[in-house]
Amino acid sequence: MDVRLTKRQKRSEQELSEQKSCTSSSEDGVSEPSTVPLSLSKSKLNVSRSFLTYSNANAEKAFSDSSYHSSLFKLQTDELLKKLKPHYKSRMASAETALRMLRDTIDNIPERKNLTISEAERIFEKSSIVRIPFPRSTAESGSNFMLAYSKPAKVDVIGSFARKTALLLNGKVTIDLGLTMPSHLFQAKDYRDYRYFQKRAYYLACLADGIQKANIPSLDLSFAYQDDNPLQPILMVDPFQDAPGREPFQSQYRIRILLAASGDLFPLDKTLPAKACLRHSTLKGEDNHPSPMYNAILRSECCSLLSCELFSQSDACRDVFMLGAVWLRQRGFSSSIAEGGFGQFEWASVVSMLTRGGGQAGRPILSSGYSSYQLFKVTLQYLANTDLTSSPALFQSTNVQLVNTGRPVFFDGVRGLNLLFKMSPWSYQLLRKEASTSLGALNDPLVTHFYSTGPVKADGPRIPFDMHDDLEPGSTSVCDRASDLAAKVYERFSYGLGDRATLIYPQMPCRPSWELTSPPCLLRSILYMTVGLFLRPENSRRTVDRGPPIENRQSSAFFREFWGAKAELRRFKDGTILESLIWDESGLDQGPLDKIIKYILNRHFDDHESSGAELSGEIFNNLVPQRRSTHSDILWPFSLARSAFESLCKSIRALDLPLHVRQLSAASPQLRFSSLHAPESSLPYSLKSPIEFHIQFEGSTRWPQDLVAIQRTKLAFLLKIAEGLDRDDSVLAASLGLSDAKHQLPEEPSLDIITVDGITFRLRVHHEHELAILEQALYSQVHLAVSREEIAVAVSDWKREFIQSPTHTQALYTLSIQFPVLSLTIRLFKRWRDAHLLSPHIQDELIELLAMRTFVHPYPWQPPGSLTSAFVRTLAFVANWDWHTDPLIVDLNSELAKQDVEAINVRFQAWRKLDPGISRVAMFAASNVDRDGTTWTDRRPAKMVASRFTNLARAASDLVRDRGLDIEPEALFTPSLAGYDFLIHLKRGYSTGSQRRSSYKNLQTKSSEDLFEGILDHSQRFFDELQDLYGDNVILFCNKSAPTVIAGLWKPQTGPRNWKVGLDYSTVPKSESEVTINKASTLHDIARLGGDMITRIDQIS
Repeated sequence: MDVRLTKRQKRSEQELSEQKSCTSSSEDGVSEPSTVPLSLSKSKLNVSRSFLTYSNANAEKAFSDSSYHSSLFKLQTDELLKKLKPHYKSRMASAETALRMLRDTIDNIPERKNLTISEAERIFEKSSIVRIPFPRSTAESGSNFMLAYSKPAKVDVIGSFARKTALLLNGKVTIDLGLTMPSHLFQAKDYRDYRYFQKRAYYLACLADGIQKANIPSLDLSFAYQDDNPLQPILMVDPFQDAPGREPFQSQYRIRILLAASGDLFPLDKTLPAKACLRHSTLKGEDNHPSPMYNAILRSECCSLLSCELFSQSDACRDVFMLGAVWLRQRGFSSSIAEGGFGQFEWASVVSMLTRGGGQAGRPILSSGYSSYQLFKVTLQYLANTDLTSSPALFQSTNVQLVNTGRPVFFDGVRGLNLLFKMSPWSYQLLRKEASTSLGALNDPLVTHFYSTGPVKADGPRIPFDMHDDLEPGSTSVCDRASDLAAKVYERFSYGLGDRATLIYPQMPCRPSWELTSPPCLLRSILYMTVGLFLRPENSRRTVDRGPPIENRQSSAFFREFWGAKAELRRFKDGTILESLIWDESGLDQGPLDKIIKYILNRHFDDHESSGAELSGEIFNNLVPQRRSTHSDILWPFSLARSAFESLCKSIRALDLPLHVRQLSAASPQLRFSSLHAPESSLPYSLKSPIEFHIQFEGSTRWPQDLVAIQRTKLAFLLKIAEGLDRDDSVLAASLGLSDAKHQLPEEPSLDIITVDGITFRLRVHHEHELAILEQALYSQVHLAVSREEIAVAVSDWKREFIQSPTHTQALYTLSIQFPVLSLTIRLFKRWRDAHLLSPHIQDELIELLAMRTFVHPYPWQPPGSLTSAFVRTLAFVANWDWHTDPLIVDLNSELAKQDVEAINVRFQAWRKLDPGISRVAMFAASNVDRDGTTWTDRRPAKMVASRFTNLARAASDLVRDRGLDIEPEALFTPSLAGYDFLIHLKRGYSTGSQRRSSYKNLQTKSSEDLFEGILDHSQRFFDELQDLYGDNVILFCNKSAPTVIAGLWKPQTGPRNWKVGLDYSTVPKSESEVTINKASTLHDIARLGGDMITRIDQIS
């Protein structure tokens, strides 16, 4: 949600002081890592404007401060964190009661003597319902070590709840109860071959059995995996929802019982990353080799309680710890391995370590004097710009030996632990990408920093990635090696897709908790994996891939082995002989990318690994109207019109005219790649939608000073051009015409030109002195025959036609080449607008600006690389755009400075003060090429239509969010006709232009001039006629691209009112003194006007 703090929002000084006192009194600290998969629900972070309000005095102070963004960011984050913090005073009593009961129960659990693994399993099977959660790969009943249980050496409430820095996530607060296992239960060699984790699992089972037998009311016990790690089972304690009398155990709490070892249990030098602790492992490829992952898990067990002591304790660090937790959660990250392996604990550790060192000569990167905003921004900069895979970060360690596993390394020498050991190469790449994106948002003056980095949920099923590949392996054996399958997918897809994708992100589901009576949740009947792709749109549709040269034998051999029979040796035009791949393009529904992924799955994955594979990236491609072709260029459908335009410009410049041509400017959607339908060489279509462009001549003092004379001079120039083009073989015909002026000013002449390609152009003459004459008449004190309102409309129309439209076309043309998917996004968004009958109200240029914003201001994401992601993000922005208080400002080429943005905002505020009822300009849309903000939104859309526009976008966004990957694209384009007052149904034969031809040969078209006659769009003309006749009393809606139904709403002024002379509509008595519009008579007149075009009219009560 893009919400900005405005001066119109007010809040009392007292509330602000209470907020500051509340935040300053919080205790320092940071929460422990969250091991249970929690999601920050949208309901919790759908931040309303009601609490982001401040007094005018504080707002003015923030504006005048040199660090305005930092101050405003601090105020907003304080408000957000205040909403996410639980109320400790009201909930602490019940939490303490629950924890005290658990601690007393744990203290009374009896000790258990030494047992072997087999003996322990037999005893539990006979005397307990609890199943020991042994790691399946390590449950070797023949092991000769002993298992035992005794009272924990230490039981403490740890983490964020104890330090009062917890966040309310998903309506619950997680409380961590840490138990330190006695050191005498372990032997010196227990760090080898999973022996520690076997003893740990037995210890946890004894705890669960003791708590279960204590029969504590209203508690539900279950096992889960800490951070989704099968070696670290934990015990979950939840309030029992169905039990009566659950007052001590409120449903807002969840207690996790975590196990840890003392810090000196195992020697540090024996568990460093390069050590081999799996010497007798039965796992393939790990015997007598370094085991960095296993060693890191072991070290995390031994130093989990030490970690909290190393965290920075300043107020700014405390705030940035919690802000980082929100930022990570909203991007799908947590400490869980399945969710990236980087959560609040890792964030806090990185920030704390950077406050102690990491810079040149060991100096700290983060200064102790930084504010929370500065700490947050510099931490993001460090994550985005530092590659910890190629340049590991070492803190307080000099002689440590590392193992190159492709994972990031942020090594803490005090703990002997790589803090990022849970991160995979792909999750680390995604983290850097997200950090880079958020950093760009913080540096963008047009983006609200808080909402681009904080509460906007950026990890929905359709939002972050450009394409998805869903795998559903049917074999449960795959579940045991989920990480191996993810690594295989990453490796194969990375090589196979090459530069078509910037990131491949295989994501496994989190392992759920399981009952105490069930075996460990390692076997899952159904396993699914979602592979997210970030695409390079300029390469994703390439049909020819160039491989290594034949001289490079090793690379060439690997290329052929990877691709098999698909690889072939080809000689290219530049003379090089390379290994290559050819992917035929069969249209947008299945492009080269789909075929590559399917080929990789079939060749490199077993049937049970690739079964159920479903590509669900470009689900909207088939909804973009265009001709079928085998061309891979997205902009290719517009190449015919573009080449015809360039050829026509050359022909015009070559003509002998009285004045030299200064400029020929395109001013049409067809020439900026944004028309709903690509230009065609069919004359009926071409004549319906002529491509407009303008000609501007060099300056001359011989131009007349009268508007009528200027139009006649323009007409003479156009006649001269038509005569010259008649002799050009590339032009089929040329015909003069006059525009349908809606005011008493002289009509604008134009020249329609049909090229031999069948493309129709419309040429107008741009004379800059016209604007000066119109503005002089507008501000003149002399009485004129034309009203000043008509002159003002003429000035606005002239600027829009000759200034704004060409500059807008050029800017969009440039962006469409830079972002190839932009063209498809605009066209799909226009179809969505048309499908919901908003064509007459939402202008094309406004649709284009909204779509362009998704690419030039994409935050909190990167620019989309697929049509699906671009379209969904555009809908999401429109759904959350509060156009009442926020203008749309789009900087198309990074040209707007801070003072320019402020000037646009001042103009927007002036419009709102001038028109508080929002009766003229509802949506204010400005850009660097159009800073007025009302060029494309003046009087259209109306306030009611603008609300309907955003409501429809909100409904579509909710549908995408709710259905996720199972969305039916057509559902978003199905209009609802229930909310209208009447519906006019038209025959389909009248909805497209057709050229009437006589059946008699002597009456058929004989000359080129006749090509311009007979092309009529009856439905459009009928709608325009209705708009002119009834537009003051009825709001009409239709799909201009395919008008089969016209919907209408009676305006409020047509309701009951006192009768008077001169009403401009037919009325019927409502009461003795009131009348209302005669709806039946009006609809009857409409039916008579439409004649055979209308099939029926439905009047909805």
